[in-house]
Amino acid sequence: MATKLRLVFSITILFLSFYVSGQQKYWQKETSGNVAIGKVYQRFQIKKGTFFSFEEKDFKAELQSFPKSGKRTKIVNFPNESGKSIPFRVSDAQTLSPELAAKYPFIKSYVGHSLDGQEKIRFSVSHKGIQSMIVHADGKGNTFMQKTGEGKYVVYKREGNASRDMDFVCSTLPTVQKNIGRAMRPVTGQVLRKFRLAVSATGEYTDHHGGTVADALAAINATVTRVNEVFETDLAITLELVANNDQVIFPDADTDPYDGNLNFQVQTTLNDIIGAENYDIGHLFHDDVAGGNAGFVGSVCIDNRKGSAFAASPEPEGDIFDLDFVAHEMGHQFGANHTWSFESEGTQVQAEPASGTTIMGYAGITLNNDVAPNGDDYFHYYSIVQIADYLESVSCAETDPLTNNPPVIAPIGNFTIPKSTAFALTGSASDSDVGDVLTYTWEQVDDGVVNRATFGPTNPGGANFRSLKPSLDSTRYFPRLSRVLEGNLTQTNPPEGSAWETVSDVEREMNFALTVRDNAIGGGQVVSDLVNVVVTNSAGPFMVTSQANNEIYAAGSVQEITWDVADTDNAVVNAQTVDILLSIDGGLTFPMPLAENVVNDGSHNVVIPGDATTQARIMVKANNNIFFAVNSTDFTIQASEVVLNFSNLEYEVCQSDDLIVTFNYETFLGFNEESTFSVPTPPAGLDISFSPETAIADGTSVDIIFSNTAGVVTGSYTIPVLATSISQSTEITLELNVYNTSFSEVALVSPADGSTDTSTGIPLEWEENPLYASYDIEVATDVAFSNIVESATVLSNSYLPSNLDNETTYFWRVKPKNPCGEGIFGSPFSFTTIQFNCKNETGSGLPLAISSTGTPTIVSKIAFFEDLALADINVRLDLDHTFLADLVVSLTSPSGTTVVLVSSSCGELNNIDAIFDDSATSFVCGGNPAIGGTVKPLGSLSSFNGESILGEWTLTISDNAPSDGGTLKAFSLEVCIEGEFGPDEDNDGIFDQDDLCPGTPAGVEVDSSGCPVYRFPSTNFSIAIQSTACRNSADGSLQVSANLPLDYTITIIGNGTNESDVFTNSYTFGGLAPGVYEVCIGGSDGTIDYLEHCFEVVISEPDPLSVSSKISADGKQAILEMDGSDMYNIELNGEGIRTDESAIALDLKNGINTLKVSTNKTCQGIYEERIFVSDGPIVYPNPFGDFITIFIGETPRELTIKVYALNGRLVHNGKYQVNGTELVLDLSTLPSGTYLMRYRGEGITGASKIVKR
Repeated sequence: MATKLRLVFSITILFLSFYVSGQQKYWQKETSGNVAIGKVYQRFQIKKGTFFSFEEKDFKAELQSFPKSGKRTKIVNFPNESGKSIPFRVSDAQTLSPELAAKYPFIKSYVGHSLDGQEKIRFSVSHKGIQSMIVHADGKGNTFMQKTGEGKYVVYKREGNASRDMDFVCSTLPTVQKNIGRAMRPVTGQVLRKFRLAVSATGEYTDHHGGTVADALAAINATVTRVNEVFETDLAITLELVANNDQVIFPDADTDPYDGNLNFQVQTTLNDIIGAENYDIGHLFHDDVAGGNAGFVGSVCIDNRKGSAFAASPEPEGDIFDLDFVAHEMGHQFGANHTWSFESEGTQVQAEPASGTTIMGYAGITLNNDVAPNGDDYFHYYSIVQIADYLESVSCAETDPLTNNPPVIAPIGNFTIPKSTAFALTGSASDSDVGDVLTYTWEQVDDGVVNRATFGPTNPGGANFRSLKPSLDSTRYFPRLSRVLEGNLTQTNPPEGSAWETVSDVEREMNFALTVRDNAIGGGQVVSDLVNVVVTNSAGPFMVTSQANNEIYAAGSVQEITWDVADTDNAVVNAQTVDILLSIDGGLTFPMPLAENVVNDGSHNVVIPGDATTQARIMVKANNNIFFAVNSTDFTIQASEVVLNFSNLEYEVCQSDDLIVTFNYETFLGFNEESTFSVPTPPAGLDISFSPETAIADGTSVDIIFSNTAGVVTGSYTIPVLATSISQSTEITLELNVYNTSFSEVALVSPADGSTDTSTGIPLEWEENPLYASYDIEVATDVAFSNIVESATVLSNSYLPSNLDNETTYFWRVKPKNPCGEGIFGSPFSFTTIQFNCKNETGSGLPLAISSTGTPTIVSKIAFFEDLALADINVRLDLDHTFLADLVVSLTSPSGTTVVLVSSSCGELNNIDAIFDDSATSFVCGGNPAIGGTVKPLGSLSSFNGESILGEWTLTISDNAPSDGGTLKAFSLEVCIEGEFGPDEDNDGIFDQDDLCPGTPAGVEVDSSGCPVYRFPSTNFSIAIQSTACRNSADGSLQVSANLPLDYTITIIGNGTNESDVFTNSYTFGGLAPGVYEVCIGGSDGTIDYLEHCFEVVISEPDPLSVSSKISADGKQAILEMDGSDMYNIELNGEGIRTDESAIALDLKNGINTLKVSTNKTCQGIYEERIFVSDGPIVYPNPFGDFITIFIGETPRELTIKVYALNGRLVHNGKYQVNGTELVLDLSTLPSGTYLMRYRGEGITGASKIVKR
């Protein structure tokens, strides 16, 4: 990848330091004590910021002193949110037309870039102050500056700093594009399009900004300045305010032309005053509740549409208004639809999960579906291509050719990865323009409804990953690397501000767009490439299994790295080799390769390098693929004095060739002894020497020369390499494989030569030979191998074909290879694949209505009676339903596997008439039916392969929204097996050879032997259950009565009971304890045996008596709530009441009230309570000794008690938490006498005279 940085101008450090110092005088960081922080934060909806005082007059004067000739640029400084001053080279970027600028020369706009090329700035200047926007290339969020008062400013980053207290509602209706493609080109035309912009302002907006036309125009200029930054960078579009724009700025809300229908009124106003021929795009700015409406999606240049947009906010200034509101609605005007997906609009560009976060998303305003509290200041890939597509259809812009060249992306390709496994996508781009800073955005572009509730690893469609801001880094980890290190690969029900990233646990396709921006000032160029990622069920999850227990390793030691291959070396994923990388910073980076291009066999030994750390991590990643895994926890590397650092521990050499192996001799901990290198036990005949033979200096490169290999017998040898000094001996063992050019024929093993009825999924296997490093395999349909259907090079002694047809004879052969050469293909074996047979069955109960009321779920079932393994399945579906986005359609096998066919797809489009087949292409919504023909489902039907077809297959249609309904008209399954279904003359699903009852009439249910199944009539049994009389008793009973006079057997099992008996008409089980029982009844009339009928019964027990009481607010009644019976006996102060009500109010008397509640079952017990009613507490005994009790009744949580002597002196003061109806007070310290006690609590105030004996 060519990473390109902005040209750094040659300015001496002395001059630059002087210049920056001179500029610092304009900005002075303020302490928060000098600022009304709360009001500022509320105004701009932020949580934190940095405050500055600013000499506006001097700064503006500095801006007036641009050079008169040459490059009209100037260096000025702006602070960032941390208070650091950044120098920018800036130039004019006027948003006012020349005529308008001449009338308002004090309203300006500028653009610039930092001297290191890593930031861009846009800022506006006027009599109202300065507003700026700094764009950081590192993807860490933009920095904004707003004026807070005279000479006072706040600088803040929006990222993670939202405090949004308004809900913006965009009421623009979507435009549905039929059959939208993903591969549209973004912005590469090398043309800057300038559109004439007319912005009207309501009287409320003007008043918000000061009340004059110039005040409002300054605010409009500030907004357009920021909008232009995004539009120029992402779209090569710039906006210029028309010459007479001031004529549509209204200073008085009472006289402006806006009183309700803003879309119509602003269009009329602009046409009447500006003239339809004098502007290309129009907008209204308004101070009101947050909202906006573009009028139309795609309206620029179209008369009577182009000026119908408005944006409103109670704070119509700052970055949220400028970019979340205005840029959003202008995006609609230029042809972009919403990219959020929390519900369907049917536009086929809803590829951001839930609210989304880009400009055309809804971040911060969808409550439980918010991905983030505020949006990010860039357009999604789909928005860019929609706008670029719209620009090709209009011609009203003034076009200026650009010398800026678009970046060029290197081809990336497509990938198949294992399920439940992390992956990383990396792009590479170059740009011929010196100074362009390339930024990269990887975004998922799968359209589909995804809200917080449905987001997760089992989603078959839509987005699994949110969009992230453009960054200098061309690699994006999925999910972000910090979550991978924590082991959090999946996420469900994600809250606002969390990752909104999850790998897929199910087979599906995911599509990603890489968008590269060159960020050139004056009109950017944007290019994209698309990558298809298929997640397969046949492999995964890929995991590192070693280094899981905080191990401690010595630097220079050899350690084994292990991982779960998880079938990633199969023909589907085909990851034959992996790389092993080391991190020493806890996984922030993995810069150290420990081994590269090693066999993906689950284990490899590596040398631990000499970098001491307590935060080491291992990554194992596919060498020719994108998936990877990281070990689960940090481990420690302890420093060693000597490290022999080999990049590999296994080497190969051909007989008669020399081999040179290089390693680094590294020393640590101040070690400075001389080490001598040797191999104490070399293989017979092999000469081994070192160059140099000794080393002292750290970092010495040492060569091991292996020679006279012709004298060594072929095979594998261990080579111990020693470095010996006075005090140290360090050893590393290498493995050396010596090969020759003699190859014998490979012995084929399986399938045996001439095999028949061979499965298409059988692996081809041959004998392994340690002298062979790899094998070429060919599979053909003829013995001459002129029609080769598959060929591959593999590292092991087996191969799984992926393209075999049934009922076909194949020939296969293998050729051995090693680094010294290759043999020849040996004699082939042949095999013939098994027959492939299919049958169709139709769903039950069709047609089925889908109600438009509520959210119904309907099912249709198909039963198969053959116990055969499925090889392929296709689903035929004919479904009428308006607004398909309401539906989730899935198929469930008898084994419980579920595959989603359609999920919240196709928006407002209607109807499905299609065959779902894995081998087809993915469906594209459009027309009527919206899904038609032979199409690929969202899920993978191959997930059923290998399961038995025996049992019921269930089609489930869930309608998740009311109002729209429809009909399932047809549903059928085509199931295919390897082999034969076998003859079945009576068509009862049992092959004739297994059918003990041939000739069964059509439609009769049969058992596994083909004989009729007789079931009891559904009304044959009546059940009477008697619960136990009391809790924990065993006096429940069950009575079964039958209508048909048969000989019945009955069994009851459960809760310690296991009884069986016979009966004819009825039977009763008694003495049953509470619990769940299974009852099974069989029957026979002597000729027909009925299928046993089983059911569960529950013997219940009465609920315990439960009574709760509370006192009414006036203290005059007790309110009882009772549970556990249908009749209650209440006794209050000796008077009895019987009631079947579960709630009752009882009148209380002053003093102590005695309450008792019982039921007719004595085993339920009696509830008793004393209730005290008084105007104040009662104290007793009085006189008292050392302790006095205060009876309070209805309890306050806290009671303050003060005790006074008769002379008024306070002798006791305390606050008490009262946990019951009484408080016992210790007054033992008081002398005998008479006192006044005062008490105060919630609802209690009073005094009592007390006497201590």
